[in-house]
Amino acid sequence: MRIPGWLLSISRTVLVLAMPLVLLFSPLYLFATPGFVRHEYSLRDFPPSERFAPEERLRISDTILHYLRNKATLADMSEETTDSGEIALLPSEVQHLVDVKVVMDGIFAAHAVAVGLGLVAALLLWFSPRRHWLPTALRQGVWLMGGIIAFILVFSFIDFDVFFTRFHQIFFQPGTWVFYETDTLIQLYPLPFWMD
Repeated sequence: MRIPGWLLSISRTVLVLAMPLVLLFSPLYLFATPGFVRHEYSLRDFPPSERFAPEERLRISDTILHYLRNKATLADMSEETTDSGEIALLPSEVQHLVDVKVVMDGIFAAHAVAVGLGLVAALLLWFSPRRHWLPTALRQGVWLMGGIIAFILVFSFIDFDVFFTRFHQIFFQPGTWVFYETDTLIQLYPLPFWMD
């Protein structure tokens, strides 16, 4: 089968651009899990919760993560209670998590599209006379991802608070993601969690 040159050029570009999305978003499948939260909570210097006992903290966090990964409903999350029987999340926290889920669902969809398009592009290049473009495109995609990671690391190391704020300003409405230290979301996921 003869593949047109223009399609191979597009495939090369698609593969270069798909690689950063695949590499950047793949770890989210690991990070948005109860196992990762347990790992963080077990770290010696990780701040304890002022409001929740360790098992209570894990239980509430698990419900939130299950909601974000479509294993629990919005009602399950918004009706989650503390050990003392109070509703665990404020309405503003529930709304923020609804917004977070929209962003995460978008990221997972973009990841799936990038994987699909990247595979098609790679196969087209593999079965063409320009097979030598395949490793070059993969390298360029990895280098592009390296540049993105370097930018993020430098920006976050210079001032993590500014980085954290800018990130939230991109994805969320002003004021909808700011909470008090004693609010449940901060008690579950303090700043060191996000820095890690």
